Amino acid sequence: MSDKRKFSTNAVHAGTKHIEGAVNTPIFQSSTYQLTDERYAGWAAGAQHTLLYARLSSVNSEAVVEKICALEGAEDGELFASGMAAVSTTLMGLLSQGDHIVASPDVYGGTYGLMTEELPRFGISTTMADMQDPASYEAAITESTKMLYIETITNPVIKICDIEAMSEIAKRHDLLLVIDNTFASPWACQPITMGADLVIHSTTKYLGGHSDIIGGAVVGRADLIAAMFMKKVHFGGSPDPHNCYLLERGIRTLAARMPIHCSNAAEIAIRLEAHNKVDLVHHPSLESHQDYSVAKRMIPKGTGMIAFTVKGGDDSALKFMRGLDMIFEATSLGGVESLVECPFNSSHMGIPEDVRIAAGLGPGFVRMSIGIEDVEDIWNDISTALSTV
Repeated sequence: MSDKRKFSTNAVHAGTKHIEGAVNTPIFQSSTYQLTDERYAGWAAGAQHTLLYARLSSVNSEAVVEKICALEGAEDGELFASGMAAVSTTLMGLLSQGDHIVASPDVYGGTYGLMTEELPRFGISTTMADMQDPASYEAAITESTKMLYIETITNPVIKICDIEAMSEIAKRHDLLLVIDNTFASPWACQPITMGADLVIHSTTKYLGGHSDIIGGAVVGRADLIAAMFMKKVHFGGSPDPHNCYLLERGIRTLAARMPIHCSNAAEIAIRLEAHNKVDLVHHPSLESHQDYSVAKRMIPKGTGMIAFTVKGGDDSALKFMRGLDMIFEATSLGGVESLVECPFNSSHMGIPEDVRIAAGLGPGFVRMSIGIEDVEDIWNDISTALSTV
């Protein structure tokens, strides 16, 4: 029934297990389950989605997988203990020695480190291309290329990727298209409908929505998810039942939260662009954004993420952040509260400075996750802090 229901209805109801008449999926705080003939048969078939052991799956993880699959239009999925566990299991689970990836230098910092520092140790290479230019991705393809890796909205420069163009390239060369959809959420973009094979989320962010969990998810083609399952078992990055319960609770309000995040961010972007202490504002709702036309096709509902450059460089950016009262200086994003950070000393501190600058992370760069507070209170805090610079 879920595929016939609208997004907000699926966010509330899809996957929820009404065990013993419970309105919510109860927390199954159990590490293991009784072995039965039926479960032995499930194990013989591969154990995926068979309730045997919570490191494989649990009642709570199954509920969340079904819900995210309904929202993304995916055939199947797996949950993980973190977004990076989802990314690493996807890449190491589907790629082998000698394989090649095409990605971009402005992917999330942890993903960049995995691709440039860890995967080469196992004989998996990556060529960095321009995510805004699908032709550059195609030009980087070699005989050993197996995967194109992109982000719907890049972290943190807020570039918008043309998923449809990337999908055409992937299909033409018989490659996997893997997309990190964290910054958009399924509410704003459903990459599988545009041709993606797998979609990754850090569920810590918009899906969880309350800055109180760590988690990750991968959804998409059933055959690829099944292939990754035993890698998940071997690598051990499974979430616990209580974490899954909190994630399901967060997802149920996704459709209510996201319009406020996005409308607040669009209004703040307009005001920042007009401020004399700010050089450049990155938000896809602005006509000045370099990917404005692509964004209208890919993410017409927008995003709650903003990036901008404070005049005066990193010292001025730090002074601005330390001048904020309500908005928290903290890493992560997608919670109900507004958060701010400078990527050079947080999410991207491990990336070489020349790579950061080439990707658009120049001096004074600030990333802000706009929350669901009253937009006037958000702006008063920002404008007051900018006045100290």
